[in-house]
Amino acid sequence: MSQPKKEPIKNKKVWIVFGILLALITPWYFPESFGDILIYGMPLWAVIIIIASMLLSAFLSYVIKHHWMLEEENEANEKEGVK
Repeated sequence: MSQPKKEPIKNKKVWIVFGILLALITPWYFPESFGDILIYGMPLWAVIIIIASMLLSAFLSYVIKHHWMLEEENEANEKEGVK
C-alpha cells in the first residue's frame, strides 16, 4: 500500500533541493571566467542556467505529482471510504 501524501511545504528535503536549484539559476555570483568559456558558442554560465532551469521544472513536476495532496484526491478517497 502506498504511503499517504504530505504537503511538500513540510518536507525539508524538498526545500533544500529548491534552494540549490534556485542558486544555480542565479547568474550574478558566477566568476567572470565563466563568460570566457564557450560551449557550442554559449557562455558556460548560460549553459548552467539552462540545465538548472530544466532540472527545476522537472523537480517541480515531480513534487506536484508525487508529494502534493490535491483536493480531488481527498474527495475521491472519501467517496471510496463511504461505499
